[in-house]
Amino acid sequence: MADGSDRYVLSPAATWSRDGDELRVFSDDVLLVRRCPEAMFAWLDAVSDDPLGLPVPSGGNTDVIVRTLLRLRLVVAPFDRSWQSSAWRNQVEYFAALGLDAGAAQERLRAAHVTVLGVGGIGGVVLAELVGAGVGGLTLVDGDRVALENLNRQYLYRRRDVGRPKVDAAGEWVRERLPEAELTTAMETITTSEALVPHLREGGFLVVAADRPAALPELCAQACLERGVSMITGGCGLRVGSSGPLIRPADVPAFLASLQEAKAAAGTAVTPMAASFGPVNTLVGATMGRDLLFGILGVSARTTSHRVELLGTALT
Repeated sequence: MADGSDRYVLSPAATWSRDGDELRVFSDDVLLVRRCPEAMFAWLDAVSDDPLGLPVPSGGNTDVIVRTLLRLRLVVAPFDRSWQSSAWRNQVEYFAALGLDAGAAQERLRAAHVTVLGVGGIGGVVLAELVGAGVGGLTLVDGDRVALENLNRQYLYRRRDVGRPKVDAAGEWVRERLPEAELTTAMETITTSEALVPHLREGGFLVVAADRPAALPELCAQACLERGVSMITGGCGLRVGSSGPLIRPADVPAFLASLQEAKAAAGTAVTPMAASFGPVNTLVGATMGRDLLFGILGVSARTTSHRVELLGTALT
């Protein structure tokens, strides 16, 4: 238990109600406290409205109740509310509810740089998550132009964008949503690690969302190793997809070794399927976006690749 000098506020993810002497605090779960002390109700009422927070009450069994509230993150430390009038107000509150230093977390996203290699069905979704989260440095690399058949799943683009370079249309979308971003675009198809290196920022992040050439994961890993960049990959099959994990530079050699083992087991590389369905691309891309953003913030994520179930039951 923290000492009495510490101050707390009600978590932005929590609400509470009173029924006689019973206290209920609601978040993902419900905490029920029977015969709750009156001092506890008064304290919760006060911290619900005070952004600076208040020290915990003392006496009776309030200490035990506060311990439980803290453990469940139903009350948290006061957080930076300077973002209240920004687009990230709710996100900062989400970070606070997770127990993060919320203002510092948002600043970390603003300072981050991410290179998105391939702004198609998966890469476009990841890009949308990055922009929505306020990532301040973005480099978009793609050698393709928008095609009519892209529009079933590549939601950054409009029918009037058909024929335009994807990086131009995607860059325009980014500037409309996040004009303060440091944005660089390159219409280029990456086939060697040497070609990718100039598009990476030391200590930054790479989203591998292109599917050609077949050796793309290896050459991306080599470029990340050279520049000290973390990378995340993903892809869609017919019934399952894969997302991540986020690979830190120190883990790149092990990742390369696993690719060699997989290639030896599978034999000749298989050409990616042409069939596509928008929701499955969105599911995989959103999962990658979540893991990448948490990785930027240093929030623990799974250490193994996610197997994303795209079709849970057999067709009849």
